[in-house]
Amino acid sequence: MATWDDVEAIAGALPGAAIGRAPDDAPTYTVGRHPFARLRWSDEGREILQFWTMEPGIGEILADRRDTFVRIDSFKVKTSVWARLDRLDVQELVEILAESHRARRGVAR
Repeated sequence: MATWDDVEAIAGALPGAAIGRAPDDAPTYTVGRHPFARLRWSDEGREILQFWTMEPGIGEILADRRDTFVRIDSFKVKTSVWARLDRLDVQELVEILAESHRARRGVAR
């Protein structure tokens, strides 16, 4: 079970990562001008990780995991995904954050 503390440890170690704040003052990790990890909360108070991917078919890939990945917003080039942190293990979190960092770093040129 992952937590925002795990996000801080993993994201903070990625190249060029910086601690930031969203407009609503929620903690984020940015690369360049772009957030690649953002803390949100569910209505029940559960920690939700917002991350980004360049994977065009992520909705189909995650379709059978709606208990974990609760929101997927697709845009022209990238997709924003919301995941319940307590449903991720740390290894999956490492992979998610590395992918999100790559996706956002590419935009931050």
